[in-house]
Amino acid sequence: MLWLLVASPALNGQRVQSFDSSPAQTASSSSNFQQEVRADMAFLADDALHGRGSATRDEHIAALFAASQFQSLGLEPGGDNGTFLQKVPLPNPLPANIKQRLSKFEDTPRKETWNAIAILRGSTAPGETILLTAHLDHLGIGPAVNGDSIYNGADDDASGTTAVLTLAHLLATGSRPRRTIVFALFGSEELGGFGNRAFLAHPPVPLASIVANLEFEMIGRPDPAVPAGTLWLTGFNRTNLGPELAKHGARLVNDPHKSQHFFRRSDNYALAQQGIIAQTVSSFGLHKDYHQPSDELRSIDFAHMTNAIASMVAPISWLANTTWKPQWNLARKPWHRAAAK
Repeated sequence: MLWLLVASPALNGQRVQSFDSSPAQTASSSSNFQQEVRADMAFLADDALHGRGSATRDEHIAALFAASQFQSLGLEPGGDNGTFLQKVPLPNPLPANIKQRLSKFEDTPRKETWNAIAILRGSTAPGETILLTAHLDHLGIGPAVNGDSIYNGADDDASGTTAVLTLAHLLATGSRPRRTIVFALFGSEELGGFGNRAFLAHPPVPLASIVANLEFEMIGRPDPAVPAGTLWLTGFNRTNLGPELAKHGARLVNDPHKSQHFFRRSDNYALAQQGIIAQTVSSFGLHKDYHQPSDELRSIDFAHMTNAIASMVAPISWLANTTWKPQWNLARKPWHRAAAK
């Protein structure tokens, strides 16, 4: 998640069913499901990947890991030249503000970033697309804190990447949905969204076909600002997507951290500026491990995380099979909307 952290107000009262109760609890109790979540997290947030620094070899390894999973599921490649990877050159030289930010981190060439993209082609409405996304990268190797210089990014955003990979597995092994589903994992979100910009410039499906985008960002721990067993959705009141998903079982509430401007701080925002209904699912509770080496596997609440992912399967499946389309609420479109492509 992009850099920013200030105090936030409490959630105004909002009632929602908890995903700690059935049926999501039953779904997520599958040992195979939990093992897959833990295995993906263990790989992505391991010290061996050195924090998956933006536009580094380690981010590339994470993209290859995701691509191999997409391929094993029999999904259609959505990257370059019939592959699951989209290679994205970075500006040379990098903008001064980015170079200044990186000056505290590992001195390594950062010439390109990588997206991993797969397509589950729809059966009867393949020209309509549901886009599920997260970002692969984190901060890499940086200033040591208590002797630890690896910024693992277990919550930010190995948790979101794992959610997309797990949803790909569950949705690809079920009945083929009516609509197309694209799974996209972006590189270099932490540097300002170079991966999502490349996706918009070279989309695997027409941008006009995207009915909705759900970005998964930091779902590895519960947020005490919302009722137990729930997630929150950025820009909840900007569209009718969140309320409609909630009607179909999603344990989603309004983002309680309005002063953080989270709607504008993840990859979804670049898509929203193109007019696409694009919002982020999260449970980030402003914990002190944000952008610190202490954002490690040991801090992940796996019961919360596996239940959170399981709770979104049925609502997303409904969205991929319905004829309903979300809409922007009046006067709630992004204030700086680019011309639609």
